[in-house]
Amino acid sequence: MSKNDTTLPKYQLVKDYVLSQIENNELGKDDRIPSESEFSKLLDVSSITVRKALAELVNEGVIYRIRGKGSFVANPAEPVNQTSNYVTFIISGNDMYDSSYMKIIKGVQSFLNQQGCKLIIEFVENDVEQERELILKLIQSENRGLLIYSANPDAAREYLNEIRKKSIPFVMLDRFPAGYPVNCITCNNHDGAYEAVAYLIAQGHRKIGFAAYDFHLSTEVERYNGYRHAMADASLGPDDDVLFLQRELDYAKLLQQIQRGELTALFCVNDRRALEVIGQLTQEGVSIPEQISIMGFDDVESSKYAKVSLSTVNQPFEMLGYEGAKLLFESSNDMSGGSKKILLSTELVIRESIRSNVEP
Repeated sequence: MSKNDTTLPKYQLVKDYVLSQIENNELGKDDRIPSESEFSKLLDVSSITVRKALAELVNEGVIYRIRGKGSFVANPAEPVNQTSNYVTFIISGNDMYDSSYMKIIKGVQSFLNQQGCKLIIEFVENDVEQERELILKLIQSENRGLLIYSANPDAAREYLNEIRKKSIPFVMLDRFPAGYPVNCITCNNHDGAYEAVAYLIAQGHRKIGFAAYDFHLSTEVERYNGYRHAMADASLGPDDDVLFLQRELDYAKLLQQIQRGELTALFCVNDRRALEVIGQLTQEGVSIPEQISIMGFDDVESSKYAKVSLSTVNQPFEMLGYEGAKLLFESSNDMSGGSKKILLSTELVIRESIRSNVEP
């Protein structure tokens, strides 16, 4: 290495080394190049510097990466980024035009536009089997990577293993399989729920119920744990009778509890459930928040326009999409093989559905 080389950015030294090896025919198509640790010793640079150089070479189509195996010289006649210039976002949900999905898509597109990358959206009607079939088709085609919003992440393990065998980068959005390490971005469900329930307690509520929607999802379990911990920290161990963990909520039981004064507030695991509860209870003549306070989670667009505007926990869906796409690109350039879980902050939004100064 000449003295003049030291004036170059260190990552450029790594790039120039690889390019010169290719130009001098010392490295040919599909030949493996040195690893990060090998480059660090060879050129006396940090692993971060090597990672930056290799990421640029991947983006320029000079090399390609196979997860768990290393980096290899690409065929100049077949640039890598021309065959993988798009990301596919698989949404398995209830309504394609749900405002939260649209915000996530907007965030994903915002990041991909900066990368000159295209987005393909595949929607499945909340069906994990159709989701699996779609994924198995997609991994046979060229993809920069996959963003996955799964109907049932625990049931998705089988196809996640197939994605890994193909060395296709993927990131799960919002929910993930329990005990299965994946790159995932979600909001801080536990702390958001804890803050919401703590607020209800601060308003004088002591008889606070919990209503789930899809209780098999990691997001709902985390929110339930936040609810329980907030209750426990206030020495208010909830009675199992005020836990509504089934998809079909028992409204007859809920009405009786409200009428007997056994319940003054209900924390709903998401706004979909909360808005349904407000609609059903008002039809039955229950006054909200005078007879029962309702708290949701998500802050979807319709929550502010409900019969009684909904107090809820805002999660930043657009940021979730943006950071999910960013994590996908980072993971495709990271040879460490580890997984990363990113938690986004939430914010409490108070509207009309909460009664204050409740008598204990």
